[in-house]
Amino acid sequence: MVILGFDGLDPDLVKEYMDAGRMPAFKRVMSGGGMFPLETTVSPESPTAWSSFATGVNPGKHNIYDFLVRDLGTYAIDLSMVRREPAKFWFDWIPVRRPKLISTRGGTSFWVTAGEAGVRSSILTVPVTFPPEDVPNGELLAGLPLPDMRGTIGFFSYFATDLSRLEEGNSEMGGILKRLAFQGNTAQTVLAGPPNPFVKAKIEAIEDKGPVTDANRTLYAELLAAEHLTVPLAVTWTPGSHTAAIHLNGERFTLKTSEWSKWINVDFRLNVFVKLHGMVQLYLIAADTELRLYVSPVNFHPDAPPVPISAPP
Repeated sequence: MVILGFDGLDPDLVKEYMDAGRMPAFKRVMSGGGMFPLETTVSPESPTAWSSFATGVNPGKHNIYDFLVRDLGTYAIDLSMVRREPAKFWFDWIPVRRPKLISTRGGTSFWVTAGEAGVRSSILTVPVTFPPEDVPNGELLAGLPLPDMRGTIGFFSYFATDLSRLEEGNSEMGGILKRLAFQGNTAQTVLAGPPNPFVKAKIEAIEDKGPVTDANRTLYAELLAAEHLTVPLAVTWTPGSHTAAIHLNGERFTLKTSEWSKWINVDFRLNVFVKLHGMVQLYLIAADTELRLYVSPVNFHPDAPPVPISAPP
């Protein structure tokens, strides 16, 4: 048996489009089985519904009511599906404990119950399966809320020559925008990766004291600028060429307009003891009169993730 899950797919529209001949592949699948509309959860939020799908219980039993929860002490919002315990270091230098993530979802997944009865299963990127759980007689690749290396749910980077200084920074679309300034035919910039835990702790210490004061405003701005580990990124481009050469993590590759790169390994070094391994893809949007480059979220490298992303590892 194969279960295909499509988040937010409307069954009425599926039936309408199948009847109109616009979804022939779905029609073939349905003709060999059936289509059975189901009720959703209260509230009809994706993580709530997927948790009930996995466990067969309502939100009062699996504990997932929404995407977000609020910190009762600060009223700051956070993801509802996972609780984090940061890595520990001696003297802010020597690592003694990896970061730990704990699922807040209750209930027992049906694939665990099935596995205990000897039924083999493979679970691939089903929502609310991070951190991954052990599946008897099975394997699991975690889905939402599996983060990227920045700790977000998919934070892209966008580099362009036609951005103004006022447009730089975090965008409303879940990404960071950076202006490319060319000297001759080369622009030097950086790709931001995971947060520096030592710098982040200093930022949080300032924020915990309340509004930023004039006395520590300069220090606060400097800390924010250094909040994330970075790797150098260079772009070589001649206007009108419709191609660009990118230098990243010791690799050099050329992209044409509307072309994706292969997966590129990127390594972020915290100190002599800790190096974090990620990977990205790049997409050259334009390289005519202006240059526009999209870089995917920095994903954990599957060979060496800082926290488990699958079971077995």
